[in-house]
Amino acid sequence: MHPWKKKFVVSQLALACTLAVTSQASASTDISGTTYTTFKHYNDAAYSDGVYYNGYVGWNNYATDSIYNGDIYPVINKAVVNGVISTYYLDDGLATNTNSNSLTIKDSTIHGMITSECMTTVCVDRDATGYVYDRLALTVDNSTIDDNYEHYTYNGTHADGTVDTHIVDVYDLGTAITLDQEVDLVIKNNSHVAGIDLTQGYEWRDTDDNTVSTGVDSSEVFHNAINVMDSTVTSGSWSDEGTSGWFGNNNNASTYSGTGFNADDIAISAVANPHADNAMQTTVNLTNSTLMGDILFSSNFDENFFPNGADSYRDTDSAVDTNGWDGTDRMDVTLNNGSKWVGAAMSMHQVDSDGDGVYDSFAVGTEATATLLDITANSLWPWSTYGINNSDTAYDENGHVIGNEVYQSGLFNVTLNGGSRWDTTKTSLIDTLSINGGSVVRVADSTLVSDTISLTGGSALKINEDGHVATNALTIDNSNVTIADDVSAGWGVDDSALYANTINITNNGMLDMGNSTAYALQADTLNLTSATDTHGNVHSGVLNVHSNNFVLNADLTNDRTNDTTRSNYGYGTIAMNSDGHLTVNGNGDADTSFDQSEVDNAGDNVAAATGNYKVRIDNADGKGSIADYKGKELVYVNDKNSTATFSAANKADLGAYTYQAKQEGNTVVMEQSRLTDYANMALSIPSANSNIWNLQQDTVATRLTQSRHGLTDNGGAWGSYFGGSFNGDNGTISYDQNVNGVMVGLDSKIDGNDAKWIVGAAAGFVKGDLSDRSGQVDQDSQTAYLYTSAHFANNFFLDGSVNYSHFNNELSANMSNGQYVDGSTSSDAWGFGLKLGYDAKLGHAGYVTPYGSISGLFQSGDDYRLSNGMKVDGQSYDSMRYELGVDAGYTFTYGNDQALTPYFKLAYVYDDASNHADVNGDSINNGTEGSAVRVGLGTQFSFTRNFSAYSDVSYLGGGDVDQDWAANVGVKYTW
Repeated sequence: MHPWKKKFVVSQLALACTLAVTSQASASTDISGTTYTTFKHYNDAAYSDGVYYNGYVGWNNYATDSIYNGDIYPVINKAVVNGVISTYYLDDGLATNTNSNSLTIKDSTIHGMITSECMTTVCVDRDATGYVYDRLALTVDNSTIDDNYEHYTYNGTHADGTVDTHIVDVYDLGTAITLDQEVDLVIKNNSHVAGIDLTQGYEWRDTDDNTVSTGVDSSEVFHNAINVMDSTVTSGSWSDEGTSGWFGNNNNASTYSGTGFNADDIAISAVANPHADNAMQTTVNLTNSTLMGDILFSSNFDENFFPNGADSYRDTDSAVDTNGWDGTDRMDVTLNNGSKWVGAAMSMHQVDSDGDGVYDSFAVGTEATATLLDITANSLWPWSTYGINNSDTAYDENGHVIGNEVYQSGLFNVTLNGGSRWDTTKTSLIDTLSINGGSVVRVADSTLVSDTISLTGGSALKINEDGHVATNALTIDNSNVTIADDVSAGWGVDDSALYANTINITNNGMLDMGNSTAYALQADTLNLTSATDTHGNVHSGVLNVHSNNFVLNADLTNDRTNDTTRSNYGYGTIAMNSDGHLTVNGNGDADTSFDQSEVDNAGDNVAAATGNYKVRIDNADGKGSIADYKGKELVYVNDKNSTATFSAANKADLGAYTYQAKQEGNTVVMEQSRLTDYANMALSIPSANSNIWNLQQDTVATRLTQSRHGLTDNGGAWGSYFGGSFNGDNGTISYDQNVNGVMVGLDSKIDGNDAKWIVGAAAGFVKGDLSDRSGQVDQDSQTAYLYTSAHFANNFFLDGSVNYSHFNNELSANMSNGQYVDGSTSSDAWGFGLKLGYDAKLGHAGYVTPYGSISGLFQSGDDYRLSNGMKVDGQSYDSMRYELGVDAGYTFTYGNDQALTPYFKLAYVYDDASNHADVNGDSINNGTEGSAVRVGLGTQFSFTRNFSAYSDVSYLGGGDVDQDWAANVGVKYTW
């Protein structure tokens, strides 16, 4: 193994090494439970005037004069340490590994840092001793390492009274944990660490290189593992914090600026050495932890790698035929179990900016080459790769984009699991981003570039104001990618909120465009497809454009069919509001033949839209007329050769009607369907009011009919319960209705010259409920009656009535989007009834009564508006009923003035209620009419001459409104 001078050069202190002083303690000190400072000033007989370092950790298992005993025992518990702790002498460097290379800090506070560097002027020469490097096991348990120790300062006086001042700067030695050795770092139990900086401090050398036959590649890897559990890692500081502040307070090492490239914003860095023969690979796992700051990953090609190729010994020509050897550097960051990261992910490489042979600065991106001789591509290059003069190609590719595949010196991968979150800052450049298990990545005022981005398991990528995301391939599986309304976007690819060559959306995943501008999305292919579960349920991907007038300049594709019998049945879903619109232009290829001249779209032989899709209308609104919705275009495919099929995914409540998508050629429009639940209820109310009134009319008619049959009736007091069930359907409105009511009345018999008269008054009180699908109406009605009947000597009779009714109706329903709707309306009505018939006697106890009747109800209602904005103008609703029928009965008399009269009814009924209501400015037919047949049975029983009870049931069916049943049960007391 071979050490070298690192990029982050550690300034060695110009101090005498205390370990070389003969009076140095022979064993390391256990500082647990104490406050300890690693620097101390001496000026006495034993030590010359100066600052001495006492911060090396070491074990007490060596001879008394061994340097490996160190100053501090490497198990630090319940201590406060001020200064810098060094692990330089912790391991003995022997192949037999007799010394444990571990440091544990528990329940302690380190005001300063831990380093692996030599902290004194003279240290053991590891190269000369054949030092064998072991991995460092560093554990930080319920402890804080704050990187806030900037200087050691001594202000005193000499014996002669002159000033004795010493200052040692340590602020630029690194952050809280700065190591150039392999490490297994564990940070746990509410620990706080201000910065972790890892560099590649040694190598396992190759033998020669790949151009000669003696070359042997070293397969060793310089590996670091960082595990953070229930803890916090923040940025550290490389600068003097005391030189700036806020309201009189110095800056803190953990202070994060959030702008530009700033070494003081870096929370974790892993910097591979450009001179190494081996890969440097670092894994970072955070569990229920917080990372506040940037992650810097720097990678250069290994020393024996030839990015432009080299000529090897394998042939006799001078043509390049090998890339040499490179161990791929890696930075793998995983956030688990609700961890949170705020910061940027920076991929970089070191450069020699002034050509002096020293790497002195960073450039964006790892090193990469598109010259792939005996290596294969391992990544994609966001800035594309370009061709050179080459006679092997079908056309001159010099200077033209030929692809994006490259071999990179290092790969930076980020994974989020278990509800974790990453809020990006600045510009992040990585290779893969995996967002899983309900995790969230939020990009605002920053840029995220990743070769691939995948989302699974209910995760989310949120692109907010001034956020920009670019990727080659975006996969959205049962997750959401949202572009906020306020994103900043321009026509350039660098300005789009989301740039992706290919977007795959499936399994209830959704790309939510919000109301962003059209150029917020730039893509080449949008594959909107579906997955089918074991029960045959289709779970499609969704493109949601909301109320946007969105133009998709990409090919819309999937390999699904609308044939449900095929194995590849499925669909993608296009979602929008009723005022939204999608134009599919395709990716702009004028040439769709296979042999294209466009390099970047070679082989693109698709129309603007292919596959099978459903169009979903998401919003619901009570406002708007038919003209606002019917036939409105939702989707336009700007390609007459498109083979895509579109169908409706749902029905949406808009205005008074529901609408659904319908394909017409290369367009999709809104097709009008049935009434909405709330409009259906509103329009059904007048018809339902008429049903209540008709039941009351039948109740009064029953009272007058019974006055002519049975024992002598001189008038009296009576009361009835009545009820019924109706279902109405005129082809526009439909409903089911249940009615329950009571009616009480008083009347008297008056003998006239030519007839006997019954004159009376009655009052009715009714509760009803109206329903259909989610619609519901609660009804309340009160009615006042005046009625009369004339029974002539020739057995003809004439019944008549007039009445006033008041109806109150409370309406509620659910809209197609789940929104609750309610409203109320009241109306007044006047009605009348006339019935002419003849009582034909059959013997002394039977009768047959043919009759004809006419009745009418005239309603006038108020204007009203439902909670969702649907407006119903006040409607005059008129209904007439014409009836021809016959009653037949027989009275059985018993002793003690008792009698039983059973009877039967049969009639033809015609309802005439041709009415239209004005809803949102449209006239809609809500009249119910038609011919029907009435059939009924009843009985009256007189308990005494003065007291009797009666009941009847009937059915009426055949018109727009069927009366499934009606019942009337009552009692009367005659004078």
